[in-house]
Amino acid sequence: NKLDIHSTSRNLFDSRTATHKYNSSSYKMKPTKIQLSEVSYTKMMLHATLNSRSPIHGILIGEVSGEETDSTAHITDILPVCHSHPTKPIIDMALRFANAYCKDSEDKLDIVGWYTANERVGDTNPSPVAWKVLQGIQKNKTNDEDDTSPRDSLILMMIQSDSYETMLKKECTVDGSGKGFEVFKTHDKKYEDLADVTLSSSATWKEVASNVSDICLKAGEDGGAKLYDFEQHLDGGAEGLKERDWLRNAQVAKLI
Repeated sequence: NKLDIHSTSRNLFDSRTATHKYNSSSYKMKPTKIQLSEVSYTKMMLHATLNSRSPIHGILIGEVSGEETDSTAHITDILPVCHSHPTKPIIDMALRFANAYCKDSEDKLDIVGWYTANERVGDTNPSPVAWKVLQGIQKNKTNDEDDTSPRDSLILMMIQSDSYETMLKKECTVDGSGKGFEVFKTHDKKYEDLADVTLSSSATWKEVASNVSDICLKAGEDGGAKLYDFEQHLDGGAEGLKERDWLRNAQVAKLI
């Protein structure tokens, strides 16, 4: 059943009571460039494909490197959270698990942003819920609970229905036009130049998007790719917890 977007978007986070502890080194730098791994791109598009009639939400993880005026956000993986309008308990639990997962990683990963897709075709603007979640992450990334200054460091990726359809048709260009998503800044909500988004591999957007299209089009078929989000992980019960490993979804990486 669909949840009411207005009720679930209120008070998703309360910075006075939140206990998430984040790596404070990377969020202070506003990324001027974005590098996206193939596995992140594949998982994000697969999440949208398997839940094409629902809004989706998920976490971008990686690291930010470079200088304050010339930094790069390296998105190395994504953690799919839900395929419905998120509630506070779902978001809180998912972020706690994600933060613990990052801390246990050998690569010093951190939460660097959020991705989302709207329920309705043609709805190209991030929902109030997505901005609210991102705002909550931003507030909780500071060690000073009274610091309310704007944070421009986090990334919001938005899957666009028209661009997504272009990707599925294998009409994505070499430079990334039609790759399925756009990037928004997190403070003034202005569109981030797509030229700043590159792949972390040497392959072109056209090549990678074609492979992702094949994976997405076969999803749901026998032997096709499976991807579980945190919501499905919880719905799986005790027996499904291991199979529905939303933090890794290791089977997707094997397809790339």
